[in-house]
Amino acid sequence: MSRDAFIGELRHRMAGLPQEAVDRTVEYYSELIADSMEDGLGEEEAVSRLGSLDEIVSNVVKETPLTQIVQNRVQESKKKGVSGWVIALLILGAPLWLPLLIAVLAVLFALFVALWAVVIALWAAVGAIILAGVVAIVTGVIELIRVHLPQGLVLLGGGLVCLGLCALLFLLMKLITVGAAKLCKWLWTGVKSLFVGKKGK
Repeated sequence: MSRDAFIGELRHRMAGLPQEAVDRTVEYYSELIADSMEDGLGEEEAVSRLGSLDEIVSNVVKETPLTQIVQNRVQESKKKGVSGWVIALLILGAPLWLPLLIAVLAVLFALFVALWAVVIALWAAVGAIILAGVVAIVTGVIELIRVHLPQGLVLLGGGLVCLGLCALLFLLMKLITVGAAKLCKWLWTGVKSLFVGKKGK
C-alpha cells in the first residue's frame, strides 16, 4: 500500500473520532513513514512495517476519552441537523427505549460488579489459606516443643502444604486478575467504538 493510500484509509476509518485525534494520528504515522523512507526503505515497505489499520484505529479509540467521542458525535449531529420526524420518534419512543437503555446499563454494571466481586472473593480465599498455613505451622512448632510429635508433624505438614498450594494459587489469581482487567478494557473499548460509529470501521 502506498503512503497516500494508507493515510487516506486511516483518515476514513477514524472519521467518527474527534478531528484533533485524527490529525494527531495522521501526523504521527506520516512522520514514521517519512523517517523509514529516509533510512532507505521503500514506500510500501515503510507502510507495511506500521502494522494493520485495524490495530492502529483500535489503539486510537482506546486512547481517546469517551467524553471527547460523544462530544464529537453531538457536534456532527448538530452540523448535519436532525430531521423533525427523528426528534418526534425519539420523544414518542422514549417510554420504550429509555427503560431499555437503563436496563442494559444496569445489567452491564451488575456484570462488572459481579466479575470483580468474584476476583476479590478468590483473592480473599487465597489469603485465608495463607493465614491457615501460617497458623498451622506456628501451632505445629508449638506442639513439637510440647513434645506432641504426631499432632505437631501433622500441623506442620498441613501448614507447609497450604503455603505451597498458595504459591500456585497466587500465580493463577494473577492470571485471572489480569484477564478480568483486559476483559473490562476490551468491553470499554467496544462501548467507545459504538459511539465512533460505522464510519470509523
